[in-house]
Amino acid sequence: MNKKMVFYILKRIGLGLLTYLIVVTVTFWVMQLVPGGPWTREKALSDAVIAALNKRYGLDQPLFVQYLRYLGRAMIGDFGVSYYYKGREVTEIIFNGFRYSLGIGAAAAVLALIVGIALGTYAATHQNKFFDRTIMVLTTASVAMPSFVTALILLYIFAVNLRVVPTSPVGVDGIGPYILPVIAASLYPTAYITRLVRSSTLDVIGQDYMRTAKSKGLKPERVLMKHGLRNSVTPVITYFGPMFASIITGSLVIEKVYQLPGVGREFIRSIQNRDYPLIMGTTCLLALLLIIFTLASDIAYIIVNPRVDFD
Repeated sequence: MNKKMVFYILKRIGLGLLTYLIVVTVTFWVMQLVPGGPWTREKALSDAVIAALNKRYGLDQPLFVQYLRYLGRAMIGDFGVSYYYKGREVTEIIFNGFRYSLGIGAAAAVLALIVGIALGTYAATHQNKFFDRTIMVLTTASVAMPSFVTALILLYIFAVNLRVVPTSPVGVDGIGPYILPVIAASLYPTAYITRLVRSSTLDVIGQDYMRTAKSKGLKPERVLMKHGLRNSVTPVITYFGPMFASIITGSLVIEKVYQLPGVGREFIRSIQNRDYPLIMGTTCLLALLLIIFTLASDIAYIIVNPRVDFD
């Protein structure tokens, strides 16, 4: 690893920290603009109770003091205690649901990667044929369709009509309740990876070194697997990190549709209950995931392709 590469990685880490700082700052001040307050209820609390609650949670301090205190804690992953779940840490609540969100996201990402690379490569090697045109139509439709619409369609077909999978995980053991959420979360990235790999594979097939390898008498499939696949999937590396993070963050809606006990359920509840620390903590955590996985993709890309320009 040369000096330029090390400097590039350190610069990317610095930009990631700055981005996280901006997210924490914006999230805190935006929450101050929300009408009402954390103690707004259908049955109004007395002024004495509100004053006591504000003192207990430090909300009686000047806003800038609250901001500095929250910023210092957020930079080390401490988002305080929940206003709704009395006595429980925000990080505890988030990570209890995060294991479900992470499991669904990881399974969907692996599925999208395997299926997307396979379909994209096959479509490129059968350009303008029936399979290629069909794949392009289906991937275009998948990219254009919102995930919650896809989730509802899958739920209606396979859970309500065909009843081959349960509609929710309540009282059900095994992986059955998680099949449809994984498929729904993987459709968009699968379609995107398929189009990305198809395009890059078509470009690789036309390179001189590929034609040279074919002229030596090697079978086209062997040439593609041995010489072309590494270059054709390189663009996927830069996409995989943000894709993984977006699957997890985007699964909030899917979790709501399938009634899964993930981060999405707690996030929606926090909004309904005006649980400001949980709202801000979830937002900051999901932003941090996006930053980390994007950074990981950038580092993986320069390792696979060390000829990249660091300027």
